[in-house]
Amino acid sequence: MAQIKKIELICKPCHKCKVLKERIETILRCMEGKHGIKIKYEFVHYQDMKTISQFGYGINELPVLLINGQLAFSGHVRGEHLVRMKFEEIMRYT
Repeated sequence: MAQIKKIELICKPCHKCKVLKERIETILRCMEGKHGIKIKYEFVHYQDMKTISQFGYGINELPVLLINGQLAFSGHVRGEHLVRMKFEEIMRYT
């Protein structure tokens, strides 16, 4: 089974990124229980505009979620099931 090593959230502090971070934490705890494993990952939240601009994403694309350095989502993620499916896919195939 592959690992989720690093999760990077690129967004200035706002409600969308707070909700997304909470969803991520909840999903990973559920996956740990489901698979009987401990998922050890680093979570980084880039919040200042100077750092955010270095990634090259526009303000209308935020929040941006990178998983293991790869773009997973850009913009508001409306469904928790989409995030869950992405994590399950990484755990299964990477």
